[in-house]
Amino acid sequence: MDVNGVPRSRTRTMIAIGIGILSLFLILLVAGTVPRLRNNRGLAVAAKNAQNTTTAVYVIRPEPAAEGGLSLAATTQAIQDTIIYARTSGYVGKRYVDIGDNVKAGQLLAEIESPEIVQQLSQARADLLQSEKNLDLQKATLDLARITMERYLAADAEQAVARLLVDQSVSAYRTGQASVAAAEASVESFRANVRRLQDLVSFQRVVAPFDGTVIQRNIDAGALITAGSPINNTAVAPSTTTGAANGLFEVARIDVLRVFVNVPQAVSPNVKAGLPVEVTVRGQLMQPVTGKVTRTAVALDPGTRTLLTQVDIPNRSHLMLPGMFVYVAFKIAPSGTRWRVPATAVVFNAQGTRVVIVGEGNKLHFQDVELGRDFGVSIDIQAGLNGNETIVKQPAVSLQEGQLVKPVESKTPSGG
Repeated sequence: MDVNGVPRSRTRTMIAIGIGILSLFLILLVAGTVPRLRNNRGLAVAAKNAQNTTTAVYVIRPEPAAEGGLSLAATTQAIQDTIIYARTSGYVGKRYVDIGDNVKAGQLLAEIESPEIVQQLSQARADLLQSEKNLDLQKATLDLARITMERYLAADAEQAVARLLVDQSVSAYRTGQASVAAAEASVESFRANVRRLQDLVSFQRVVAPFDGTVIQRNIDAGALITAGSPINNTAVAPSTTTGAANGLFEVARIDVLRVFVNVPQAVSPNVKAGLPVEVTVRGQLMQPVTGKVTRTAVALDPGTRTLLTQVDIPNRSHLMLPGMFVYVAFKIAPSGTRWRVPATAVVFNAQGTRVVIVGEGNKLHFQDVELGRDFGVSIDIQAGLNGNETIVKQPAVSLQEGQLVKPVESKTPSGG
């Protein structure tokens, strides 16, 4: 025993246990670290071997971005379409045309009988004649007043007449001048009233405003007409698309049709007046009709971000009709795009949008690009390429920056 009474053998035992635990810890540490170092060395060797190993990849050349098709739905309209209302009130005396009739500009469509307007015109003409006679009377009175005034002024120069009489003659002359002016204004007023009633009488003849076809007729003989009011005689005319009341007739010019289409913002910069289009009718096996863009709104609708565009379609054969559902196909040139590549050549990952280029020494390089229009099988590249690159058509996930590859020309084109 030692001085404290603790056996020395127990101390030796505790030291031996500590050494054993430490030895076990070192053994476990070595056992875990050596395989990890060995694996890291193996991965480094494998990566180096992969870089030095020549992998065959299919490559393509970017193609210039070509025109793309854009087809939009629309409805045809007549190039001119006018609803004709009555300008005078009365009864329909005669009707000369019906729906489907072709009419010429100025052709008589119907006649409205308005006896009260005719009587008012006769009265207005009589009033005009009376006012003209009154004007003649006032002019004669003015001439007499002028002569009298001149005589009194001459007598006054010789002091042969009272000053009061001179003043009265001058006042009478001026009064006559005012009466003549008032009579002239009255004549003009009555004359304007006659012209107004003559116009109302002329409006009894309803004529076609231009060459076209009657596509709606809402009146028949005997119908009561009120000037400017719509007609809704559904017994003799088909209802309109809106179901609202309409005028006497509707005349449309259909030798040229027009459609309004809303072009998306992405391609709107390329839609200009004169751009050719092809129009096809849904449900009909007819050849597409060639038309052209006539005008655009030159402003986008902020609600839909689309450009309102008018397309005119020649229709001399009248095979196409207003109201048809059609498809308008545009040939849109590339907008800000330069090159077109297969969709499979573009890599999308956390590093961005890139393509894999086979560079100098057949080493790979991941090139950042900006995309344009997506056609499904191909994509337009707006920026990042100059057109001379050799691009991997379908890069695998295992490809790495700087990897050595063997380029193989693809037999299929790059564009879509």
